[in-house]
Amino acid sequence: MEEMLLEVNGLKTYFFTEAGVVKAVDSVSFNLKKGESLGLVGESGSGKTVTALSVLRIVPKPGKTIEGTIKFNGENLLEKSEKEMQAIRGNQIAIIFQDPSSSLNPVFNIETQLKDVLLAHTPMSKEDCTKKIIELLSVVGIPEAETRMHEYPHMFSCGMKQRVAIARALANNPKFLVMDEPTGNIPVSISKRAKSSCTSG
Repeated sequence: MEEMLLEVNGLKTYFFTEAGVVKAVDSVSFNLKKGESLGLVGESGSGKTVTALSVLRIVPKPGKTIEGTIKFNGENLLEKSEKEMQAIRGNQIAIIFQDPSSSLNPVFNIETQLKDVLLAHTPMSKEDCTKKIIELLSVVGIPEAETRMHEYPHMFSCGMKQRVAIARALANNPKFLVMDEPTGNIPVSISKRAKSSCTSG
């Protein structure tokens, strides 16, 4: 029997606004086995992104998950402390956001942003870290990665920034990768190469 990676049951995430309660995610349930892919389909505003944010427990205020369970490898993420979730995010579970312009920090260069993700979860030497960053950028099709990793997000096109965001999500070879329309700004060939570099579970 295949092992279950993610089990979402009765998930409710509401936004409590002055105008009233917005039921962004209302009793959503789905399962995902190791090695499987799952697509959430729906019109804009139907709750797909909020579902993804709920799994990682990064729903912005005034949003709040009020009911349900999110089991990852058999453990309910909603019962984890914030410190425990920080160890999971970017390591066991990673996300590629839809808008790379808002997900990349304009103050830091690309090398720093990838290095922070790597070193937060995996101790390694400076040389190994640099080598890994170059490898990640090359996988997603960033030309002259050794030079461009020292540049800042504003020096990249929207498509190039999305490739960097994908590289960052793949950095620690996560067991579960959440993708919020991540490949709309990049060529199909690059999308396939990035996908093949991540092994689920």
